[in-house]
Amino acid sequence: MENKQVEIILRNVQEIGQKLKGQRNFKIDQKSGIQDLVTSMDKNTEIALRQCLREVTPDCTFIGEEGTQEMSKKVWIIDPIDGTTNFINSQEGYAISLGYFEDAKPVLGIVYDAASETLYHAFDQRAYINGIQVQDLPEIRSLSESVWDAGMATMHKNPKLFDLCRITRGHRELGSAALAIIKVALGKLDFYVTENAKCWDYAGGIPFLKACQGTYWMRDDFFTCTPNLVVVARDEEVLEQVKSYLK
Repeated sequence: MENKQVEIILRNVQEIGQKLKGQRNFKIDQKSGIQDLVTSMDKNTEIALRQCLREVTPDCTFIGEEGTQEMSKKVWIIDPIDGTTNFINSQEGYAISLGYFEDAKPVLGIVYDAASETLYHAFDQRAYINGIQVQDLPEIRSLSESVWDAGMATMHKNPKLFDLCRITRGHRELGSAALAIIKVALGKLDFYVTENAKCWDYAGGIPFLKACQGTYWMRDDFFTCTPNLVVVARDEEVLEQVKSYLK
């Protein structure tokens, strides 16, 4: 992929994402339950993303949360709104997340925080925020100094994680996997654990994490479309310590 292609894609993602901010005219449906929601904006956003991406990378296929899923040598993985509940409830913490992979290797990762209008992307092993390369990151913190993110469903499935609440600096629940991964990459969180991630939840953020020298572990294959246990951390030592608290 050439720099010019990346520029076009980033511009299109921003334009599509800007339509989400302040949007209240949408329909809400349940998927598997009251906490698993989808809106008409999710569906329309994914359609718009696929159209622009197909123009720039015409020989690609797509794996999308709200559309068809077809793996190939050149594939886009799309989450049109990661953090749909936050979006529905007019809260911050929702994002467009997408990753482009060739031969199962990451080429481009994009996370657009629509509420703050902040564009994160990783390309050619470099991470950028609104087009400015990330340079300085906070020092790595120990487990006891950590502030971390995990949803209540994940913690109830892995009850030893509640012990971490007592021995670490703080626990958060952002409600967006993509943005939690970005925060870990930038040192605003120290680790993130989720039991329910599918590939579109992390495909945009993981390339940014790796470009910031972060690390991750997952129970199943990266490209799975079924719930996956995922741990994201700033360094291997904390990652291994966190894994010892999993069921």
